[in-house]
Order: sequence, then C-alpha cells, then structure tokens
Amino acid sequence: MLLLCSFAMLSAALQWEEAIAIRQGVNIEWFRTGTATNDGGAIYVWSDTKNGERDLWAQKVDANGNMIWNDPVLIDGKPDRQEDPVIAATSDGNYIIAWIDFSDDLDGNVYAQKINNQGQLMWQAGGKPVCTIPSEQLGLNMEADSNGGVFIVWGDSRNTSKDLYAQRLSATGDPLWTVNGIPVANGPGDEIQNTMLPDGQGGMMMAYTHTYASDSDIYAKHFDGNGNMTWTQEMALAVAPGPQTGVRMAAIGNGEFIFTWSDQRNTDTDIYGQKVNIAGQKMWSEPYIVFSDQSATLPAAQSNPRIQSTSDGGAVIVWEDFRLDSQNAELYAQKLNSAGTKLWGEAAIAITTADFSQSGQRMAADNNGGVYIVWDDLRNGNTPNYDIYAQHLSASGEALWTAGGKPICTAPFTQNGGLVKVAGDNIYINWMDARNGSIGIYYQVLDASGNLQLAENGVEVFWGLSGDTPINQYQILARDNDTVIIWQDTRYASEGYRLFFQFLNEDGQTLLETNGRPITLEGLGHQKDAHATVTEDGHIAIVWRDERSGTSTIYAQLISPAGDRLWGDNGMRITETDPLSHKDPRVSYYNNSFYIGWSELEAIGINFSYHVFGQRLVNGEKMWGPNGKVISILTGSSRVHETTLTDIIDDVYVWHKVITAIDEQTIWAKRVDENGDAFAGWPNAGLQTTSMADGIVQLSPTASRSNNGVYVTWRDNRFGPMQYCSQLISPAGERLWGEEGIFLSNSGNEQEYAKTAVAHNGIVTTWCENINGMHDIKAKKLFWDGSDLWSESGYFIVQKDSTQTKPTLVGFDGAGMMTAWVEYFTEDSDIYYNYINADGNVVLDSQGAVLTNAGKSQYDPIGVELNDNAYVIWADGRSSGKTEILGLYAMKVNNESVSVNDPVTPSVMRPTLKQNYPNPFNPHTSIALTMPTNGDIKLKIYNAKGQLVKTLFDGSLEKGEHSFSWDGKDHNGKSVSSGMYFYSAQNAKGTQSRKMILMK
Repeated sequence: MLLLCSFAMLSAALQWEEAIAIRQGVNIEWFRTGTATNDGGAIYVWSDTKNGERDLWAQKVDANGNMIWNDPVLIDGKPDRQEDPVIAATSDGNYIIAWIDFSDDLDGNVYAQKINNQGQLMWQAGGKPVCTIPSEQLGLNMEADSNGGVFIVWGDSRNTSKDLYAQRLSATGDPLWTVNGIPVANGPGDEIQNTMLPDGQGGMMMAYTHTYASDSDIYAKHFDGNGNMTWTQEMALAVAPGPQTGVRMAAIGNGEFIFTWSDQRNTDTDIYGQKVNIAGQKMWSEPYIVFSDQSATLPAAQSNPRIQSTSDGGAVIVWEDFRLDSQNAELYAQKLNSAGTKLWGEAAIAITTADFSQSGQRMAADNNGGVYIVWDDLRNGNTPNYDIYAQHLSASGEALWTAGGKPICTAPFTQNGGLVKVAGDNIYINWMDARNGSIGIYYQVLDASGNLQLAENGVEVFWGLSGDTPINQYQILARDNDTVIIWQDTRYASEGYRLFFQFLNEDGQTLLETNGRPITLEGLGHQKDAHATVTEDGHIAIVWRDERSGTSTIYAQLISPAGDRLWGDNGMRITETDPLSHKDPRVSYYNNSFYIGWSELEAIGINFSYHVFGQRLVNGEKMWGPNGKVISILTGSSRVHETTLTDIIDDVYVWHKVITAIDEQTIWAKRVDENGDAFAGWPNAGLQTTSMADGIVQLSPTASRSNNGVYVTWRDNRFGPMQYCSQLISPAGERLWGEEGIFLSNSGNEQEYAKTAVAHNGIVTTWCENINGMHDIKAKKLFWDGSDLWSESGYFIVQKDSTQTKPTLVGFDGAGMMTAWVEYFTEDSDIYYNYINADGNVVLDSQGAVLTNAGKSQYDPIGVELNDNAYVIWADGRSSGKTEILGLYAMKVNNESVSVNDPVTPSVMRPTLKQNYPNPFNPHTSIALTMPTNGDIKLKIYNAKGQLVKTLFDGSLEKGEHSFSWDGKDHNGKSVSSGMYFYSAQNAKGTQSRKMILMK
C-alpha cells in the first residue's frame, strides 16, 4: 500500500457543475400508449432520455396535425427511470397515466398521475404511489371505473412466484383497496399475462394465464367495486393439454364478456373463445372453437388473437394465421354475435394475404357494427421494412378501404407498433417510426371513408436521437483552445454505424451541432475503429475502417479547424485495390506529413495473414503509391507470420508479431523515412523491443512519444503472469533499456490496461494489478535511463475492497498528474480520480474522489491535457434501463492541487471497518468498527445505485471498538428490498467501505 506523506493541500475541483453531454440520446420507448380525447383529439404517452435518465412524457394532438400542448408535457421526471406507461380516459373527462417507477426501488414500483385536457398535472408532483412494496412490479393493465378513477392490475413478485395484484384509485388518486394492492391471482405457479375490463356495474372482470410446471391454462375472476371476489372460486376458462395463452376479452353489455385465446390442445395452436357473465356462468357450449383447421391435410397454426366489441352487441376477433404460408402470418377475422354465431363464415375472412408477414394488429369500433384495424406489415421488403397498414371492416365483414389494406405509412426503414383510436368522426392512427434512423412517434388522421387528413406518411409527434456510443470507440484530442472528440455512433443503425465529431471549448460549450457532426456526409456502411491526430494549426486527420464496399477498407478524412470536411464529402479511400480485409487504422502527423498505417490481410499460399502497411499523405496526395507500402517486411517462409499494427508515433510504426507454429508473440517497432523505407540505422524488418524469443508471449503494446525516443510498454509472460515490461527506443533505433527491457513491477500478479504519460524528468505508467481477483491501480515513474524514480515495484494509486480498472493518465506542465479510473464500489460503476505529485504520492483521499457517479454505470475514461487542465470523457449509462444505453460525457478537472510536506501536521488515522454479521442477513445485522483515536465519524448505508439509504451514526466516538445495528429500513422507516448494499465509515482521513447482502 502506498505510504502517504502528511501534507497541507489546496483541494482540486471539478470545473463544471455538471458533466457535459457530448452525445446524449433521446431513446424513445413507445409502449403503444394512447387514448382518444373527449374533444376530438388524442393523447400519446411515451418515455425518453433526453434529460439523461428515462422520464415520462405526453402530447396531445388534433385532427389538423397540431401539437396542442406545444412542447411535450413532463408527466414524471424523478431520478432513475419511469417507463412502460398506460393511460385511461376517466369518466370525469380527465386522464390517468400509470407507469413502472424505479426512483425508489431497483425492482420497480407502480405510480400514477392524472392530467386534464390542458396537460396540467392534477395530482402531486412525482405521482401517487400505487404499489411500493419491495419486489418487482411490471406489466400494467388499467381501465377507467365509473367514478373518475381506475382499476389497475400488475404482475408482482412479492411472493415466491409471480402473481397478479390490483388496486382501485379514486378520482383523487387515493387507494380504495388495501394499500399496495390486493392479490387477484396468487396461486402456486406464475400469473402474469392478463386481460381486465370494468363490468359496467362498479366492479371489474378479468382473466389470466396461469403457468405451473410448464403447463399454461386460463382462468377468470370477477371483483366488485370493493375488491371482493364475487364468485366462490376462479372459473376455469381453458384447462386442457398443451398451453393455452394470450387471453383477451371484450365487454358486450349487460354484464357479459367474450373471451378469446390461443389454444394448443391439438398439434398446432387454434383460436378458442367463450362468453361469460358476471354471475360466473359460461354462456356457450364447450369447447367453443373460433377457428381451427386441425381437420385439414396440413393443419396450420393460428395465434395471437385480439378482440374488439362492436356497437351492435357482437365482437370481432383478428388473429395471425399461417394456413397459406407456414413461415409468414396473414391476418384473418371472425365476428361473433351474443349467441356465439359466426357471422363471417366458418373459414373466417382474410384481412390481408400480402407477401411476407402481417402482425401486431390493434382495433377500435366504429358506430355501425364494424371495426377499424391497424397492423404492422412487411409486404414492402420483409424485415426490417415494416410499414403501417389499416382496414375498415363493415358489420358484414366487407373491406371498406383499399382491398388488402390501406397504406398508412410506407416511409423508409421501420414503422411498427400501430395504435388506432376513434374520436368523434376522426380515426387516429399512430406508430413508432425509424425513417430517420432514430425512433420517433408519428400519427395520421382518417375519416370513416379512409381519406387521409394529414400529410402522406403522417405527422411527427416527437422525435429524438436513438442508439448510443459503444465502449472503446471514442477518442479525445487537444488543440490550442479546445478539444476534439470523435466517436462511433449507432444512431443510424439501420444504415450502419457512423463516426461523429464535436469540438468542446474550455468553458464546457460544444461548438458544433448538438450531438455532433458526421465525418462523412452520407452513411454508406459501417464505420468503426476511428483514430485521429491534430496538426499544429488545428486540422484533424481521422482514419477508420469502412464497410461501404462490403469488405473492411481504410478511409481517411481531414477536418478543418472550423469543422469542414476537406477530403471529400465521404472521405478518401487509402487503397485503390479492394483488400481482403483491413483493420487497425492509425494516423500521426510529423514533418508536414500524415503517416497512416493499417493491418492488411494477405493470401500467403493457402494461408492468410495480416501484415502492417503504411502510407504517407502530403496535401492529400499519396506519396507511397496507390496502395501504400509494406512496413513489417517479412521474407520467404516467414511471410506466414502475422503482424498487426498497434501504434504510430511520429514516423515510428509499432506492431505485434505472432509466430503461430511456436506460439511466439513479440513486439516490434520501425522508423521509416519519407519514402517508406527503414530509416537510417533501423533494420529493414524492424526492431524487436527485446532480444527475447523461444516461445515468449508479449501482448497489448502501447507507445508514447518522449524527448529521448519512443517509449513502448507491453504485457510479458516471461516470469509467468502477464506483467508489464518497457523499452525506450532511440531515434537511431537503439534499445536504450537493455536487450531485455525493464519490468515495471515483478509482483507475481497479472497486470493489464496500462496508460502512460511523459513528465519533465521521466515517464509515468499506470496499470491494473490483479489482487485476489480484483483490480487495483498502481503507478511507476522511470527516469530516462530506466532507473526507478519512485519505488521498484511502483505505488498503489488506489487499493480497496472493490475493483478499480481502466485507468487514464494525464500529465500537467509541472511534475503533477491526474489519473481517473472505473470504480466498482457499488453494483454500477462510477468514475473516480486522484492526483499524483512528483514523489508518487496521491494528493486527495486514498480512496480517490468522485468524478461522476450518475445513475447506472460509467465506463472507460480517456483524458487529455489542455492548458494545464485535464479533460476527461467516458461512456455514460445514465439512460440505461431494459438495455444498456451509453452516452458520451465530459468533465474538466483543474490542476490547482499542490502538496507541501509538513512534518508538523499530525497524522489522522482511519477507522477500521469490519464485515457485518450475519451476512447475508434478514433483516437485522451488526456492523463493527474500531476507532484508532477519539474523533468524529459518519457511518452510512447506500444502495447498489450509490443512493443514501440511511445514516446510522454521525457524531463523535471514543477510541476503541463500537458496534451498530441495522434493521433493513431506510431513513423513513420503510423496509428496503432485497439486494446488495454498502456501508461506509468516514472521518477526516478518508472513507472505508464494505458490501453486504440483504436476502429476504
């Protein structure tokens, strides 16, 4: 462990109040949530991440394409995420929205909010809690009651299995049933999928799929307005061999309901149904088959039925049908009257039999016994070319719009998730739309005759950037007065990943378009593995792998100081001939030339091997021929050996060489002249960084420029574990640190993720040291002659009971440095930092300081120095939810921290925090700590997101042993959910933390 000197210090500070979003997506999640309004419009609800974390938004539209509320209304923006909304128009002319909320429970709770036609929130900010019991809640289903409130049903994991719970909210949002809901289906096994409707008499009818031991059946129940089940037991709607799933229902009046579901009691799934009244009676003979072709020579599957009641007391069922194509579904429909008579013939009617698949159907009733149907359609090119089609069926099943379906939106790429609602004479259809690469919400309005009322392909309700920034696909460079940030972006995933860039000035302002500018005007194929360099006058050269031709090829672009593309709208191809494959693009700027390198796959007889190639560009002209020159020259049988480029430092190429036959891997470097030949004094084949051979394995080289030559460090196995070895190579091609190089720390531990920075009197390297399966971070400084300036084995920058990894290192004009790393103190990773002074001592607390601890995980910081400040970028997961979504953020860290050795300042000793007991625990545990002296101490508990749960103690303690008890409750006295928690003891010396598990 690093021994810290006592010092007085001026504490460093993060220079911006908030991290700067370089690339922050909106990432709309469309949950098919919408309703018609009582004034002829429609309201749509979605979640997005435009403010960083996922929030809930709504917009009201009219039949003329207007956004009634101008900007979308924020329904809820509490910390973490709010998602999966449902909406119901209430009987008092307003609207209730419910959602799953993760602000106070990692497993999700249920909240609700009420809004009026003006978009005003009618309940408290943050919504009314519906269920906040510690457990997972999901899969909301909500319908209006007759008193301005709603019934809500959700899946709940508070018990050992997945059950269904329900709540009734009053018009003012108060729970009318037991707080946190009543169990409406909680037998052995799982109950999740359900359907529910009000019964018209103050209660609700529901049905659900019950799964037990891989067998799925369907049951129904009825509840009165007080939450009492009115039947003596649940009704078995479908209990038969094979799975019965996907139950749906329609209310046809007089307390009667028609149910439908997918039923596989035979070989293939069929469509079954039943009529039930609120007295608990089945009204049709059993089994009632809506459609089955089991008697056919080649029976096919019918599945995923949807049902809609009609104005004449019947119901229309639409399902996906494979009778004409076993691979692609068509849509078929049947209408049933109250007596169970099939009104559209035994075979049902085909809504569409177009090419490829039609699915995702939704319906709304007209006023004449018919229905409007919308669906997702692949007829125009198969996946991913989904379009939106619709049809109006009369009461007799006649198609009133275009035969086979009316196109509602056939814009490029994907449109799906269609929803149809009827408001007066207007039929509103809306959908999720990726025509611009990222997700938006669009809508169209039709009259009953099918005439479009808005522009072709619809009107945008809301749109925003989707996708993210992949880890290890970004770079930051410094210019005179700003930084240049380059990254790969998945916003146009349907076209291919593309590269973007942004300028960030010293005040934290981005100077180009929000979320960056593309390096090519068009997206012609995947772009990845960008590498860039900056010239003295502020130009930026970028090279990358490009797949526009079908194979991986190196392209280049030159960006002017103002951000203009100078080597063509779509970049410059580096080779004229089509390669088998290119990878590992690199570029440097030296003596008014751009040196470009890459690894190129070549056929060597019947074998294939990568070799290092290069090109020199002057004023955009290729100096080494149309296809560059081989740099890693191999002759004869050695051409089967593989060489892959890792760095270019000025005019020095560095690569990794593999001799597969003897499992030998070595590191090489070669300086070239202006013609691409070996520089005077350098071997034509390049210089190996050591003279070691005979099966040695050397990996992951990194190279840096120094005043004395090129510094190279790599992972080396000659002493067993992979540990870092270094070499300094002179401009004349000499190994300055001996034939074997110098090991940074022969500790016997695995080492990786090295970063280097050049100081005024030597070179500093940081790396991760694997200790007992967890990374800690060490650093070492070497003088130009290879001697140790700190210690033989290096100093620990941070070492604690958690993983610290992926460090970055920034050197300042003086002897000081800043390092930042990924810290896994909690379940989610954060970015921490510290300063290292000229003696190798850390300046801040030994645990480091928080650079960012935003919600979710942050990864892989990269730093650069500009005007004696450090600028750090990282991949930021604050928008993550169901899947991880990574933005790109930045922070400026100053160089104000100085340290002065002060033997008069007394040493402050840190308390010793012991592991809690028992661990795991439920719900009580004891935490012991030892105070080395009398003093102040804070003992706090955090959840896995790093949020404070409870402060156990904040005050003074005497020297000696102390014990504290935690009962598993937060500062409000509320029991917390099962999971990982952290407790920390903090005094003037620093903070010590440990993990514990609450297991209920």
